[in-house]
Amino acid sequence: MLVQLRQEAVTDIRQALREGTVDLAVVALDRQQQRGLVTRLLAREEMVLVASPRRSLTAEGTVHLADIAELPQVEFTPGWAIRDAADRAFRAAGVERATTFEVNDIVAASELVRADLGVCIMPPTVAHRFPDLTTYRFARHAPSWKVMVVRPPGEPPAAVAALLRHIT
Repeated sequence: MLVQLRQEAVTDIRQALREGTVDLAVVALDRQQQRGLVTRLLAREEMVLVASPRRSLTAEGTVHLADIAELPQVEFTPGWAIRDAADRAFRAAGVERATTFEVNDIVAASELVRADLGVCIMPPTVAHRFPDLTTYRFARHAPSWKVMVVRPPGEPPAAVAALLRHIT
């Protein structure tokens, strides 16, 4: 048995699952992307906004998407689940924003925020890794995601079944 780790955009992972080049993935898919795959929910999270402590946004600890739309945004590249969730939330709120920085790495995003070059939307489980950054909840239209284990349909190989029993 060989276990390999790949980090890719959701669309690439979904395609690899359908092609059979990946047996199992931990991802955040929307309802449409789940079609034709077997899923098991691991976690559901409402995302938060992180900012440099030098950038005081509100004393209440909550923000609105419209309030942050004009701030420099540190975003993840299109196709990444965090970006997709943020895009859906801004659309639902009827708010347009411009991306200032586009990265594909959570550490790079946190460094840009730490330098007070922008603010970033991320899951709280990720934001907790950076306790020196200030975290704000969204008052409405919070970006959210569901993290799940996903696999192709059919009987999983024994190694995949064993891993599924371990992580779910």
